[in-house]
Amino acid sequence: MADIPDLVARLRICPDVVTPAGDGQMLEIAIHDLVGIPDADRVTGKKPLWVAFGEMGIQSFLGDLTTLTEQDIMNLQIQPTRAVPHPAPIPIMWRRRTVIIVAAYHHFSRLRGASIDMRIFPVGLYDHFRISLYRHDETIIPWQVELPSQVNANASFLKSIKPNSKE
Repeated sequence: MADIPDLVARLRICPDVVTPAGDGQMLEIAIHDLVGIPDADRVTGKKPLWVAFGEMGIQSFLGDLTTLTEQDIMNLQIQPTRAVPHPAPIPIMWRRRTVIIVAAYHHFSRLRGASIDMRIFPVGLYDHFRISLYRHDETIIPWQVELPSQVNANASFLKSIKPNSKE
């Protein structure tokens, strides 16, 4: 396996304008490659994660999935209907892996300083993030937002500046 810094350096940045079709592909490929649910199951509606996405209106990665909180994803469930009064539960590992995909997207976008294209996100890099970097007890912070440590550093710097007494 290639080294991690090399994988991060080779992550492709999203174009300035992502088409709805491209954004939908990002969702399909991320769920297929990183969660492990075949795309054919989305079309047939066999897997409960895809059914829940459909019920919630989640059709794209950047436009829909990244706007959900960890709690939104972990609370995903299929609503009962007359035809299916007791729908199959969504396996917790599928929900957890989906949360980790969103966390990885924000983490690596922050490192690259731009939105990354999830259509070609390396599975090895996802596994590295999932095993070595991801912390389930930390809130996912969107990549464009300053981290709390950065905000604290800025506040400390501003407090350390003394106003010039001559002014």
